[in-house]
Amino acid sequence: MKKHFGFMLISLIIISSMVLSACSSAAATTAAPAATNTSAAAAANTSAPVTITIWHGMTGAEADTLTTVITNFEAANPGITVNVLAVPFAQLQNKFTTEASTGGGPDLMYGPKDWIGTLANSNLISPLDDISDQVGLPNLIPSTLTANQFKGKVYAFPESSDMMALWINTSMVKTPPTTSDELLADAKLYGLGLNYGFYQAAGFIFGEGGQLFDSTQKCVLDQGTGTADALSWLMKAYSAPGVKSDTNGSNLDALFKAGTIGMIFNGEWATGDYTTALGATNLAIAAPFTMSPSGKTFAPFLGMKEIYLSANSKADARAAAIKFLNFSSLPDTQTLWATKAGHIPTNASVKVTDPITLGFIKQSQSTTYFPNEPEMGAVWTPAGDMITKVLTAGAKPADVIASTVTTINTANNK
Repeated sequence: MKKHFGFMLISLIIISSMVLSACSSAAATTAAPAATNTSAAAAANTSAPVTITIWHGMTGAEADTLTTVITNFEAANPGITVNVLAVPFAQLQNKFTTEASTGGGPDLMYGPKDWIGTLANSNLISPLDDISDQVGLPNLIPSTLTANQFKGKVYAFPESSDMMALWINTSMVKTPPTTSDELLADAKLYGLGLNYGFYQAAGFIFGEGGQLFDSTQKCVLDQGTGTADALSWLMKAYSAPGVKSDTNGSNLDALFKAGTIGMIFNGEWATGDYTTALGATNLAIAAPFTMSPSGKTFAPFLGMKEIYLSANSKADARAAAIKFLNFSSLPDTQTLWATKAGHIPTNASVKVTDPITLGFIKQSQSTTYFPNEPEMGAVWTPAGDMITKVLTAGAKPADVIASTVTTINTANNK
């Protein structure tokens, strides 16, 4: 990681404590600008009709919530119309890069944190520092802005925080597991959905002490025993009774929503769909569990759901897009996302009482920095293949880890 890794991780962990204290007067004071930054203020100075375009890769409850947010925004900003294009997530970054590179694309795009470095280096997105007040950055928790810095500038609007955690169907599992051994014992009784894609499984690697990059962005998954220990545990889990293993999250979601399995690893973005299927009272998030026998804690990536301002957005459309970002910083908007889609607020004045969201906030206290650096782009396929080869093809962890590190570093010229 960069030299600021320790500071970044500590800063990100502050998210949880600040949100948990949202009901206090101190938290309200921290977010005081939001109290005067009302929807009416956001609507001010809207003159001639203007249309902006937003692209996203959301589905289910998230997509439905975005529709409501846009409806509310248009009502608060007469004269602004929002056109929305839903793009399959796997195609979203490439489509944006292709069209924005020739002057096209949307004004705004929802996407993950790790796209920051690549899009910024390509000059396809605009930094927000010079328009900080206009887009509502002072309304947000400072550590979420620090997390979005690249080359000293904030290149994305942090709509919410996200991470993986262990979901529990409480009608089946009465006592959540506290260790990885207990997790597999419970899987035999109630069933466990295990997505072994790299993003989903990274929490086991980092939990066991594995590290992705050093300070020069050189891949170091082969240093120490953390990656090998995690792969050994994943091999054990892959064939364990009651464990349903897949890299297709939709398949696992269907099993969990049907009550076929009682536990699943997923992010807060699944809240709306799981609640619809099972009911909020039958759902819980397990507290961060420890790996056996090391005693180290599961530590997934701590990411952000970002809103990117395209460098191609011009004149009136850009001004309207800035108003949408400001609207996204307001407590009412973030409360809507939290209530309807389970998003973790980045405005500290939002009062969080929902047990699911609070469970994710607790998990955020054991997480790993999600790199903004463009070197991350070379990680996904080799790292995913590393896990698949070990679990499905019988490859030896030490051999496949070494070849994966070489592949990643060669691609990044390290």
